[in-house]
Amino acid sequence: MNVEIFIETRKRMHLSQDQLAQGICTQATLSKFERNGKVPSLKILLQLCDRLELTLDDLFPVNQSGDSKRAVILESAETHLQQEMYPMVHADLEKLGDPIDDSVTFQLRYYFLRGYATALSHGSISDALYDFSQILNRLDEGHHSMYAMLAYTGMGIAYNQADDSKRAEFYFNKVFGEIRKLSFKTRHSIWRALNIINYTAEFYSQQGDYETSNDLLDYGVKVCAQYHVTFYLARIILRRALNRQQHHADRAKIQQDLDDAAAFARLNDNQHVLGLIRDAEATLD
Repeated sequence: MNVEIFIETRKRMHLSQDQLAQGICTQATLSKFERNGKVPSLKILLQLCDRLELTLDDLFPVNQSGDSKRAVILESAETHLQQEMYPMVHADLEKLGDPIDDSVTFQLRYYFLRGYATALSHGSISDALYDFSQILNRLDEGHHSMYAMLAYTGMGIAYNQADDSKRAEFYFNKVFGEIRKLSFKTRHSIWRALNIINYTAEFYSQQGDYETSNDLLDYGVKVCAQYHVTFYLARIILRRALNRQQHHADRAKIQQDLDDAAAFARLNDNQHVLGLIRDAEATLD
């Protein structure tokens, strides 16, 4: 764990230990953490990080995991999830086995990835919900981290894939009110936030609420532009094209969105999205 980043950020924000700890924990607890890395409860650590606008990933960099080989495998699984190669995600995670002896951050990431891969590949809904419950009911009981938001989104995806739109809507509504509070501190947090934005927008589009969906998609495009991220842009622009198609918008605008989405999909070698774009173009003709 990189305590130095924590201390440097506190000092850069001109906060004393007492000021940072106020309303969260005692100054003595914070002092022990900064002095010798004695970690307080996850709830306290998350609240302290939130006040400093840090994430757990900032303190537990992926490549500084206790076992670098396991960290590399976990990174591979997240890359495969980005590429929508869900069997590969499961194959990576199976190499790791039970993560119970890994750090809390490692476990949060593991269950997020496995739950998403299961839900998005139309796997067992009970398996997906089990993984998300590990995040919400064991690892982040206070629901303070982005992983809680990812879990809510994942549960929405799982129920939606099972054609239970009522339960899906419950979880996507929980997410919707928090989306603009998401953190964009690291490469991983940006991608995960865009994940939440995309799937929430997709759900509202499927429910016929195009105004809400388009608002989220426009926000997603702004995030991509501000942080120079291209990976999720293909998915977001494709969804915008499909929304326009549903509204019988100008054909040229729809085609422009499809062309832009295809360009970004090719840039990131996202064959799954390229296939979806070809399907959309076929219906456009």
